[in-house]
Amino acid sequence: MASDVLPARSNPFVHARALSPEESIRRTESDRLLELAAGGHNAALHAPRRFGKTTLLKQVLESARERDMPGVLIDLSDVLSVADVAVRLEQAYQALPGAIRRLIGKELATVGLTTPLGGISIGRRAASAEPIAAVHALLELPAQIAERHGQRVLVVLDEFQALVSQEGLDGVFRSHIQHHRDVSYIFAGSEPSMMRALFEDRARPLYGQAERIQLGRLPDDEAYDFLIRLFEESGKQCSPEPASELVMIAEGHPQRLMLIGHALWERVAASSVASMSDLRVAHDATMRAVGPELRYLWEAMTTNERRVLSILASGLSPYQQDARLHTGLASTSSVARSVEGLESKSIVERADPKDRLRIVDPLLGRWVRQNGGARVQIHVFPHKDGFAVTDGPSLAFIRATCETLAEAEAEADRIAAGSRGSEVMIYDTTDPNDLPDWALLDG
Repeated sequence: MASDVLPARSNPFVHARALSPEESIRRTESDRLLELAAGGHNAALHAPRRFGKTTLLKQVLESARERDMPGVLIDLSDVLSVADVAVRLEQAYQALPGAIRRLIGKELATVGLTTPLGGISIGRRAASAEPIAAVHALLELPAQIAERHGQRVLVVLDEFQALVSQEGLDGVFRSHIQHHRDVSYIFAGSEPSMMRALFEDRARPLYGQAERIQLGRLPDDEAYDFLIRLFEESGKQCSPEPASELVMIAEGHPQRLMLIGHALWERVAASSVASMSDLRVAHDATMRAVGPELRYLWEAMTTNERRVLSILASGLSPYQQDARLHTGLASTSSVARSVEGLESKSIVERADPKDRLRIVDPLLGRWVRQNGGARVQIHVFPHKDGFAVTDGPSLAFIRATCETLAEAEAEADRIAAGSRGSEVMIYDTTDPNDLPDWALLDG
């Protein structure tokens, strides 16, 4: 007898690996990169880690192949040597579809690099056994594919900034790339300062060789639609209030949106609807889960980097004199050095044309406010038939609900007493014009 029980749906919020191309929501950026490649232009794409860069690159390659533009993805992350670069290049070409690989079989046969247990070895059947000679030979393969295939070829070099550690190798790449008329390149990296060094420093060989594209945060409307769709397609629902709140607290960070969404989805029974209380529990569970990771990151920073991060988490500028004095930063030069270090690690970023600094990871910002000595903003405001107390500007951060304003103020003072430099903000009116937007979401 057939069973009426439907199979269990798996959690659609994937956060521990790169998404597959069909799961990506970066359509605008994908279309732009594909347009550049099809037009014979190179692009330098940079984004902080966990912003969906690798997923986007795979999506672009898949779209390129649908247009009969062969493509290859070469992962250069943490390359150790010139020989390692040669191995990465050859492995990428060996993984090409059979028909294309057969076109360059002869060339690959002359460059035999293997990675046996115990290290890298090079076995060339050509005249020279030098790793740099293998790199030169392998860098010519895209042009040979383009010539034989009769189509433009797309080469994606992921974590390209790793070449900075290999002196002179960016010049070797340029010596080939500049002559490849029928090959388009996407240079992708997750360390903006190193990518700028490679492509914006006039003294570097690759200066001006690619159009710079920054992969930013997800727009709120796209993140909201994505969140609602994943719930619906998995047989569950998420009401507008928690969906909007989740989007707000994720701050457009793709992996953090997926991580909190994963925890929220787990709390909701099949065919049920996620509520604000579900989101609060999911958010707290997420913070506990990432706590060890964030503490490790915090402890790896210098003292001054922690001070700058605490100031930013407080919503202030580290260049403000009172903020510096409060945290013990000696001078603006100390701030500048610390900001440079935090930027190079993609912990902070320039958020707008005014170069306003902000923390890349919203969960790190939240963790610093809870554990790192940052100023905590405590809000008291009318909520349903009483008053709510939050330790941040979000309904997801509600820590207590009280029947009277006096009880809510006492609870806010209790929370403030447990943290350094807290600021209590009390809203004793129900007038929407006098309340922050986030406090109106739940009616």
